[in-house]
Amino acid sequence: MHFLKVIKDNLASLCSFIMAGTLLLSPGLPKGYEKAKWGMSPEELQTVISVQKMDRYHTYGFAEHDEENPEVYVGINDKHERVEYYFFEGKLYKIFIIYDTAMYHPSFYEDLVEDLKSRFGPYTRKFEENHMGMVIKHTFWEDEISSLDLRMGGGFIYQVRIDKNAAKRKRRLKQLKNAI
Repeated sequence: MHFLKVIKDNLASLCSFIMAGTLLLSPGLPKGYEKAKWGMSPEELQTVISVQKMDRYHTYGFAEHDEENPEVYVGINDKHERVEYYFFEGKLYKIFIIYDTAMYHPSFYEDLVEDLKSRFGPYTRKFEENHMGMVIKHTFWEDEISSLDLRMGGGFIYQVRIDKNAAKRKRRLKQLKNAI
């Protein structure tokens, strides 16, 4: 009986070692998108990418409708993607990459999933949600610093990349504000 316990304990240790090695070998997510990096100021972003500031009163001029008082800059890259850069406390913390609506098709979404898997490893989770009567598909990757959520629904396919620490701080501040 003691012999079986030793084998079981060693097997558990070996599995933990293999899992840890797999995580170390997995490529990390980007800390932003192309030349835009987490923590940049709007001025720094404008020196590396051609962007325009969105009018804050133009509610539906950007993809994230749940954002409270957003500071958003928008650009179009050479792949004909609309890219939205969201700032919190003057620092870049979220990026939406919105694909041309002509590309809206489940096979394009699945091709993107495969491309992202080849670059960043297996996704963390895949799920669907009903948001305001629309079914939104999510394929989600994350590491210690960033998350990447590939979404399809409402006639759009887009990636949402987030600096997890900044987003967590923003949520905490909103909760504190709402608690007062």
